[in-house]
Amino acid sequence: DDNTLALDGCYPLPDCVSSTTWVLYNRTSPFELAIPAKEAWPGIKAVVAKIPRTKIVEENDVYIHAKCTSMVFRFVDNLELLLDPDTNIVFVRSSSTIALFDFFVNRRRIYKLRKRLEELNLIRK
Repeated sequence: DDNTLALDGCYPLPDCVSSTTWVLYNRTSPFELAIPAKEAWPGIKAVVAKIPRTKIVEENDVYIHAKCTSMVFRFVDNLELLLDPDTNIVFVRSSSTIALFDFFVNRRRIYKLRKRLEELNLIRK
């Protein structure tokens, strides 16, 4: 069993949100699956794929990496989700590739994603 896969945290800059960072103001809670991973993961992928201006660039049974392009300035952010099948926890990270200040875009993206996945009963509230 290879448990070496992990998401990066965040540098102490206000352009990143992660469930694995030590920087408190960049921190968000991971998602906890409400149903078995085999059922939840395809649903999570589908929700990520429907985020406007978002393209999944890499994905497998435990990892999703999407590129999200901002509407006005066309900045590209990275959205990553990593499933730990042993604990049914999904670690999340959303970060800007260029801007130092993201005007809370990454935090809002994670918040909206969390709300949508809760509405679909894929993750626990």
